[in-house]
Amino acid sequence: MKILMTAVLLASGFSPLAAGSFADLSSQAPASEIKLPSPVLVPAQDKAVQSWAEAAKLAFEREIEAGGLTNFADLKELPPGARARLEKELATLPEGPGNTSEAFKLNVNGRTAFVVQSYVHDDTMRAWLFNAAGVLVARGEGSVDKEFAWLPL
Repeated sequence: MKILMTAVLLASGFSPLAAGSFADLSSQAPASEIKLPSPVLVPAQDKAVQSWAEAAKLAFEREIEAGGLTNFADLKELPPGARARLEKELATLPEGPGNTSEAFKLNVNGRTAFVVQSYVHDDTMRAWLFNAAGVLVARGEGSVDKEFAWLPL
């Protein structure tokens, strides 16, 4: 609890050293009278992540429209989430011609995006976009019968 209070107070510019310890602070006034600053809102960070994910989606779509991804990613450079997805795809794709799964990388606004892309029977494509930390930021699929679309995470 003290760590959380410290983080909130430091984010607002309040120095806990100037006021003594939190135990001293809480004994000076009832909890109902202590005014804590408003917490730092996370939506701004979420918006930045969402806007980068949207930029990664657009970069992927541009590459596909231009003929496909060409900058392959080595298995060693894939972050854990992307590597796990690629390994799962390779293990679960049915055997046969046209069934492939590959990893690529894209430069999106100065940051690296990793893509795991799978084709099933040459008529269905699935794609997963990961940030450099390996966190899934987008996934989509399409087929000969259904236009490629981004799916909810």
